[in-house]
Amino acid sequence: MLNNPTVEKLKDLKLKVMAQMLSDPDNSNSLKELSFEERLGIMVEKEWMVRKNSRIKRLLNKASLGLNACIEDIDYVVDRNIDKKVIQKLSSC
Repeated sequence: MLNNPTVEKLKDLKLKVMAQMLSDPDNSNSLKELSFEERLGIMVEKEWMVRKNSRIKRLLNKASLGLNACIEDIDYVVDRNIDKKVIQKLSSC
């Protein structure tokens, strides 16, 4: 397979997921059966997904959003002027 300097170069290029996939012997055996384009496509797809998920997670943490809300937790006190029947009707759509 690839030698260690190639894996290190991938890490220097900040392609850590691809480097990990190349250095993992379990992945190497399963990827050998695929063509070069298929292997490269799988590695690029995984790298892209990890980066996208990390970005979403980072942005959600930065947004400091409150807890996830759900319809069952709505407080129908009189001061809020929320009609429970309307909410139930809208939630059944």
